[in-house]
Amino acid sequence: MKYDAIVIGAGPAGLIFARYLGEAGFKVAIVEKNNELAVKPCGEGISSRVIETAEISRSEVYRFLSREIKRAYIFAPNGKRLTVEESGRTMGYIIDKRNFLKVLSEYAVSSGVEIYISEPAKNFSRKNNTLNVYTRSHVFKTRLLIGADGYLSVVAKKMGLEKRGERRVIPSIQYVMSNVELDDYEATYFFTGNNVAPLGYAWIFPKDGKIANVGLGVQKVSPRTYLNKFIRDNRKYFSKSQPIEFKGAAVTISGVLEKIVDDNVMLIGEAAGQVIPLTGGGIHTSIAGGKIAAEIAIKALEEDDLSKEKLSMYKRKYDLYWGKRIRDSLKGLRAIEKLSDEELNALAEILSPQDIVNLANGEKISEIAKKILKHPILSIKLARKLLI
Repeated sequence: MKYDAIVIGAGPAGLIFARYLGEAGFKVAIVEKNNELAVKPCGEGISSRVIETAEISRSEVYRFLSREIKRAYIFAPNGKRLTVEESGRTMGYIIDKRNFLKVLSEYAVSSGVEIYISEPAKNFSRKNNTLNVYTRSHVFKTRLLIGADGYLSVVAKKMGLEKRGERRVIPSIQYVMSNVELDDYEATYFFTGNNVAPLGYAWIFPKDGKIANVGLGVQKVSPRTYLNKFIRDNRKYFSKSQPIEFKGAAVTISGVLEKIVDDNVMLIGEAAGQVIPLTGGGIHTSIAGGKIAAEIAIKALEEDDLSKEKLSMYKRKYDLYWGKRIRDSLKGLRAIEKLSDEELNALAEILSPQDIVNLANGEKISEIAKKILKHPILSIKLARKLLI
C-alpha cells in the first residue's frame, strides 16, 4: 500500500493538507485512530475568516453552521462586562464541528484522498527515503509522513521531533447543555477570574435553539469541580438547564514546537503546537498550517526532494504571520496568568474590548503594551513582558 503521503489524523489540519495534495495529483491516505470524526471536545467557535482560509464554498456553510455570532461579551472578575462587536456585522460562527469535518472530508475524498478510520498508528520505520507506517491492520509505505494527530502526537514523539517536557497543555472540559437562558443568543460569553477559572477562563457558546457549549480551561485545580461551580454560580443562565453531553481533553498552550519538520516528516495542526495559547483556539491556525504545509510539500514531491532543508520552508512561511501571532499570544499568557483578580480588573479599565481580543489573539501587541505602560503596577508585570 504505497502512497506519496500518509496523514496521521483526520482533524482540520490533516483534511486540508490531504485535500490540496490530492488536488495536485498525488496519492494520499489519511489514517484516523477513532471510529468517527471530531471526538475531541471543542468550543466550536470560529471567525468568519476560517471559511475563506479553508476555501469552503459559501453554499456549503449551512451544513455545519449552528449560530452566527455578532458580539462577544468578556466579563472581568468584578463582573464588569466588555462588549466586542463590529457594527452588527457577523464576527464568526458557532459550528457543529463534526459536520464541519464531514464537509472537509468530502472535499478531500473528492480530490482522490483515501481515509482509513479506526486505524491507530502504532509505529514507524525508515529505509532510505521511504517510511513504513504500521497501523492496527495495515502497513503503508510513503515518501512523506504527516503528523496531524493532536497534542498526543505519535508522529512527534516516535519520530523524535518533540522534546520531553517541551509541550505544555491545559486541561479543558465542556458540557453541551440544553435550555440555557441567555440575554443575547448572537453573542459568545467569556468569564475570567481566579474564582471562576484559575489560570484560564470559562465560556458559553450558544448553538441552535437554547443549546450551548459551556466549558472552561484551568490549571492546577480540578476542571470539573470548577465547571460545576461556574454553573451553580450563574443560575440566571442555567436554572432550567441540564447537561446532555460531557467531554474533556487537553489543549496545547506552549506555542509552536521548535522542530516541526525532518527528512520525509512534517507536523501540522496541534501536533505542531499551532494553537493560540491565550485562547486555546486552534481551528484557524491548524487549517492555515495544513494549507501552507501542503504548498511546500507539493513542490518537494514534484522535485523529489523531501529533505529537512527543503521542508523547512514550511515553518519559515508559517512563522511570518501565524507563528508570530502564536508567540505574541504566548507572551500575553505568561504575563496574564500571574495577575491577581484586582490586576485583571485594572486591565479591563485600561484596555478597550478590542484591545483585549487582540491581546488574546496575539495581535497589535506593541500598541497594547504602550497603553499598559501608563499603569504603575501593570507596566512592570505585563507591559514590559509583552515588549520583550
